[in-house]
Amino acid sequence: MARGSEAKAARKAARKEARAKEAERILSGDGNVNEFDTFPTTEKEADDNSSSSGGGGGEGPGACCPTPSAGGGIKTLPLIMLIMLTGTTVLPALLYMGDYFGAMIQKKHLLGNIGHKLGIGPTPKKRVISFYEKHDPEKITEVDGILSKYYGDYPKLVKRLERKYGDYGYFINWETDEAPMTLAFDQLWETRDMLATQFDRHAPAIVKTGARNMRHNFGFVYKKGYQLWKKQVWPVLQPYLGVPDAKAARKQKLQDKKEADKRKKEARGQRGRSAEFRDDDEM
Repeated sequence: MARGSEAKAARKAARKEARAKEAERILSGDGNVNEFDTFPTTEKEADDNSSSSGGGGGEGPGACCPTPSAGGGIKTLPLIMLIMLTGTTVLPALLYMGDYFGAMIQKKHLLGNIGHKLGIGPTPKKRVISFYEKHDPEKITEVDGILSKYYGDYPKLVKRLERKYGDYGYFINWETDEAPMTLAFDQLWETRDMLATQFDRHAPAIVKTGARNMRHNFGFVYKKGYQLWKKQVWPVLQPYLGVPDAKAARKQKLQDKKEADKRKKEARGQRGRSAEFRDDDEM
């Protein structure tokens, strides 16, 4: 017991001497006030640590307390609280910005301009241009802006134009103007006209004369063949392959209906009742 009390007194004296040296260092201005060589501990913690180590007390000041780990990482709970606190203020601003930019896009017709310039979907551009050529030629330069404004809602544009100018039915079946086959045939005719123009401009005179004679001869043969087919060949094949005209089709349809009604009456074996002479007991 005497040896333990002597060691305890020695440790107290060492700590007292260390505190005195630290105070002298702070007063003299050497180093930072908040810096410590070791973490401060109480006398009770020092006694417990020394007794658990076997009472030797020779392992140095760093053995009395654990050192904190350098890579502790980010704590999630404070981060979540920070996000919750800042989100309540940022969310209204984001909603306001979304409404503002949405209204601006709708007002400027940005999506309509992009869709119209990229040519996405059918557009009544040809009909609108011809319509303004007929009623208001000054508006032809504004066709692109009008179509981008009503992009995706062209029936509304059609109704407004018809009601404004009183020309109803001008845009019937305008969707077929942008059909693939229609566009293909339009491109084919434009190519043919371009080739004909270049041929007339650059071909020699003898070649032009030969081409004109060939076109005349082929046209004459086609007309004669069509007349022969229509007047002599088709009347023979029409009962077997052809479709009768509207008058003959209606007459045949009425005759078939009468025959079908007659067969139904014969199958029932009774005459059809008349509403004018119905028996009283059936009421």
